Amino acid sequence: MTRRYWNEEVETLPQADIARLESERLPAQLAYMAATSDFFRAKFDQAGLAPEAVTGRDELARLPFMEKRELAAAQADGSLIGANLCAPLDEVVRIQATGGTTGQPLRIAFTRQDVADYSEMGARALWASGCRPGEIVFACMNYSLYAGGVSDHMCFETLGAATLPYGVGQSKRLLHMMAGMRDPLAIWATPSYAVRLAEVAAEEGLSPRKIGLAKGYFSGEAGLQVPGYRARIEEAWGLTAADVYGVGELGLHCGECEFRTGFHYASTGFVLTELIDPETTQPLAFAEGAVGEFVYTSLRREAGPVLRLRSHDLMQVFTEACECGRTSFRFKVLGRSDDMFIVKGVNVFPLAVQAALTALQPRLTGEFRILLDQAPPIDYAPRVQVEVARGLPEAAVAELVAETRAAVRRDCNFTAAIEPVPQGTIASEKKTRRLYRIYQGDAPE
Repeated sequence: MTRRYWNEEVETLPQADIARLESERLPAQLAYMAATSDFFRAKFDQAGLAPEAVTGRDELARLPFMEKRELAAAQADGSLIGANLCAPLDEVVRIQATGGTTGQPLRIAFTRQDVADYSEMGARALWASGCRPGEIVFACMNYSLYAGGVSDHMCFETLGAATLPYGVGQSKRLLHMMAGMRDPLAIWATPSYAVRLAEVAAEEGLSPRKIGLAKGYFSGEAGLQVPGYRARIEEAWGLTAADVYGVGELGLHCGECEFRTGFHYASTGFVLTELIDPETTQPLAFAEGAVGEFVYTSLRREAGPVLRLRSHDLMQVFTEACECGRTSFRFKVLGRSDDMFIVKGVNVFPLAVQAALTALQPRLTGEFRILLDQAPPIDYAPRVQVEVARGLPEAAVAELVAETRAAVRRDCNFTAAIEPVPQGTIASEKKTRRLYRIYQGDAPE
């Protein structure tokens, strides 16, 4: 009988034991940070705390937050890694980068232990998501520095899946290679690439459902969190789609179980996660249905630990027992607080816009991007570019634009300037961005 868990001992720990494990590892991690980094010593000095005085969550909450921009500033000045490098370079075995979806990519370093820990977390998440030894997985993430390439590839290998490091690009070649294989296949990619790949298959005269993809593991974007998006991918390919959540700075991974009740936190023992109110920054209790922002602190990271790193990801957490037996909390992604924009007093998340567009498929492909041309206050109608399915008559496009504007107004409570663009304009082989602040010089390539 196939086992249900990758690491049953850890994944089924009672809550009291999880808290005990965090309390045991936290002081050692903080002492290491303070001993090896001026950057972290300054954090303790700012709070007036000695590292050894922080023994749990209550004391931890007295320390200042850490922001990605602090690391970006150090790298902009020429540092290879940045202010949070704690291990000597002769112990660093890998340097990769974050995806850069919300800003400049950050270089991150790993020691051998860090690589092993990343792979352990990923194996827990992927096992929960249904991946098993013997699967053939085409890894179609960006291998050019991006942590979702080599490091996530190693998670599949750790679990025992046969992993093909295909990367991004050459989609037609990929499709014909898959179509020529008899064994059931799986793919590791962004959700938007699965959509784009199905379009390329149709252009090549191939039926996606006949290519042989049985499973899809998706990350890098929040697409599968949008109602209808998962069903669209599963219908196009005839596969089972699983969502995996990760944070490049940590190698943090969380995966869905077969009951699809949210992401299971798979980083027990490696990362301590707090929940805060994103407006007041005050701690929130992990309670069923609570909504807040995640804040991360490493528990045994050597090369690039983090101390109260704000994620700016807005989450809803669930603490009631899951039928699968895993005891960690679960969560769903509501959006990014730094992707939120305000239109005439209304808070808007790109995920909400994406959900509003799903009812208009297949006339719309579901791919979109929001272009903010002027700095706040936004008292104008932001541009929302939407992909229109091929072959739609001009009169039908005009009617669809009016329907789309009405759907956004109804579901998201703001008025948008809808701009139709041809199918294939927005979805890409890399991570697909949804929001561009044109007024800051940020524009689609």
